[in-house]
Formats: sequence, structure tokens, C-alpha cells
Amino acid sequence: MQLLGLILLLASSWYLWKLTSNFLDEQTKKELANSFNNFKNKLSVGKQNFSKEKISEAWEKYKEEGGALSNKEKS
Repeated sequence: MQLLGLILLLASSWYLWKLTSNFLDEQTKKELANSFNNFKNKLSVGKQNFSKEKISEAWEKYKEEGGALSNKEKS
């Protein structure tokens, strides 16, 4: 049932996009494409902030500073 809903959502979104794209001028289409590319770039930067290496670095720094959880691990 959820798969059917997802397919219906994708199909209706695609159909609405095709209908509205006929009414958009070239400048608006370029602005939408640029906005989408900026969104993808920001999303990739956000993903890099939560990489395993960054999380490990933050955890080690937290332990070095004497955080509350690091004191419990020593006990």
C-alpha cells in the first residue's frame, strides 16, 4: 500500500512538473536549476560534517577535555 502511494506521489509530482515547466520562462528555469545545485552542494557539505572521521575527532577532543561521559568510562 505504501509502495502504491509512493508511486502515485512520484507520478503526480512528475506530471505537475511537466505542466508547470511549460509556463516557466528560461530565466526562471535557470534560477530553479541554480537553486537546486546550491541545495545539493549545501547538502554534501552537511554530510561531510557528520562523517565518521569528524565524529571520532569530536569524541576524542571531548574525552581530552574531561567530559562527563569520559569520566564514567574510567570508573
